[in-house]
Amino acid sequence: MKAEYINPFITASAEMIEQVTGFKTIKGKIYIKDVPYRSESTLVLIGITGGFHGSVVMSFSKAICCKLASAMMGCPLIKVLDEIGKSAIGELCNMILGYTATIFSRENIVVDITPPTILTGDNIELSIPNTVVVCIPLLFEDDTQIEINVSFAEDIS
Repeated sequence: MKAEYINPFITASAEMIEQVTGFKTIKGKIYIKDVPYRSESTLVLIGITGGFHGSVVMSFSKAICCKLASAMMGCPLIKVLDEIGKSAIGELCNMILGYTATIFSRENIVVDITPPTILTGDNIELSIPNTVVVCIPLLFEDDTQIEINVSFAEDIS
């Protein structure tokens, strides 16, 4: 997996999260996930087409979703992620991937993204065949984290 395919996701995520919510993140240890894999309670799925094909699944716990949505909406900490809160999280992910696409375009790699799909549930299992899934943990100052799971077709090296 080439770093130039992963670095734009890291840069865009850290910068957009800080810009939109005020929260700083640091990159955790990047690793390859076995497929199928289980994920947190709130997932945002965004497809990637163009210069390469794949998808991004951003994985959030309920607590971090409430924290991020509250910061985005400028309100006290919400306890339950309602439809407005889910919309805020979906929009955050959309902004992250839009900025990621912009970073790729600066390197003459043109990609398009699909609208975000938000999934909620407990212990969700994802199976994305014929792909390599690279997990990028982003750690917050309070030891919570989100995972950015980037899936590329196996022929990308």
